[in-house]
Amino acid sequence: MIDRLLVRNQLQDLFSCCLTLFIVFVLVIAAYNHSSAKSNTIDNSANTKKFTETISIQTSQTARVLDFDGDGKSDYTVVRDMLGGYIVWYISLSNGGNIITQFGLMNDWLVPADYDGDGKCDIAVWRQGDFNNPQGYFYILRSQTNSMQVIPFGAWGDTPEKTQDFDGDGKADPTVVRFNQGSNLIWYILQSQNGTVRVESFGLNSSDGPIRGDFDGDNKADLAIRRCNGATNTFWVKRSSDGALMVQPFGRCGSNSDLTVSGDFDGDNKTDFAVYRWSEGTWYWLRSIDGGYRVVRFGVPNSDIPAMADYDGDGKTDQAVWRDTGYNNPAYFHVNGSLSGYMVYQWGVYPDHVVPFELMTH
Repeated sequence: MIDRLLVRNQLQDLFSCCLTLFIVFVLVIAAYNHSSAKSNTIDNSANTKKFTETISIQTSQTARVLDFDGDGKSDYTVVRDMLGGYIVWYISLSNGGNIITQFGLMNDWLVPADYDGDGKCDIAVWRQGDFNNPQGYFYILRSQTNSMQVIPFGAWGDTPEKTQDFDGDGKADPTVVRFNQGSNLIWYILQSQNGTVRVESFGLNSSDGPIRGDFDGDNKADLAIRRCNGATNTFWVKRSSDGALMVQPFGRCGSNSDLTVSGDFDGDNKTDFAVYRWSEGTWYWLRSIDGGYRVVRFGVPNSDIPAMADYDGDGKTDQAVWRDTGYNNPAYFHVNGSLSGYMVYQWGVYPDHVVPFELMTH
């Protein structure tokens, strides 16, 4: 009897020990799985964050112009004069489809920009009036509401093509530069952020031409001019970030004067000092990211029209030209894409107005 009880007690002890080991084993496995799941969650979160940061592209005003569909790529755009004195916009959207619309008159200035802040370029013109009725008007076809907005601003003799976002609110500010007030250029900027008019004197009547760009990368356009003094071209910029003056000799003036081209060719969100030498079909620029000097031969000398913009959507301005094949014959955009490589696209006919040329060069 005692032996039987002893055996039973030993079996109970063995069973308890096995049960305890099994419970410990289950708890260890559960803790391991929980730890692994937690580690995987953290790793996936980190990978997601890294991936998001990798694909995020900061795009400057001067790189991504003429983006009418809001996909981050500039769209091929020309404007055609028509019988009757009006103009028609022909826009090939990079995400598919076209915009063909009558908007404006033959003597209007072309001033497309994003005036309503929806991330899409708006078709727009500026009409200067005449000597007897000098009041100027911005006519804007707002992409957000597909309605026309009319803003009285500027006067006969002004130039409006430097309209950009000067106050950093994501909306273009109607802007005119006046040449006929004394010896200086006067900038009038209607700030969309608060509706007030900013008036500044910057540049000289005798030698300067206003240019576009955000040269300090603060997402606000800067007051900027090119100055020809003999054979030397010099950039003068009043930085919006700190009010400091930047002066950079670059390019040439005179009989074979370079065209000043506005672009962010290195993708650092700053406009680079750049020129296009029409007599050579060559692009010259200073990289704002590191101060490096770059030269690219792209275009037929004395023939092609520069048409730079960010056609492949990588945040960098692409060297591009528009090449015609004779009166009323097809014309072609040739693009040296910084991401996509060489591209050719048929769009427009001679003598259409090449909008990136009229907007981004001086």
